[in-house]
Amino acid sequence: MGLDCYIVHANNRDEPFTHKDDERIKDVNLCGGMLSGGGSDGSFRGKVYEPLLDELMNTMGIWHKGEEDDYIVSADELKEQANALANFIQGKIEYIEDTGETYDDETIIDIPVQPLHGRFAEYTLGELKDLETLLRVASERKAVMCVWY
Repeated sequence: MGLDCYIVHANNRDEPFTHKDDERIKDVNLCGGMLSGGGSDGSFRGKVYEPLLDELMNTMGIWHKGEEDDYIVSADELKEQANALANFIQGKIEYIEDTGETYDDETIIDIPVQPLHGRFAEYTLGELKDLETLLRVASERKAVMCVWY
């Protein structure tokens, strides 16, 4: 099953949080799903990125919120996730620099993910930066993320 994530206004969950709300997410480019977009419209395919966030936050199914949570990831949770992602990105950049390699936003970052996911996850550095930007901007603006699966 899929996991579509939609950043929305906390006071009006029918109103998407888009680049019109904050220009910093205008060029965000994430993997979209059948119903979700590529990030700049506030939505993305969560199934692609949840394994990474699970790994960083040491949890399983971090975005699989249930009815008891109203299927919402809070602004505070988004901030914690953005911070963990920023630290991960910085660590990867420092590692690449220490090895003398060159990098850009197209550099592939492989990470092992938890056994339940049963695979390695592969992202570009630019994609990780875009996800961190979207989560951070949403948290700063007190938006929330609705999840659907």
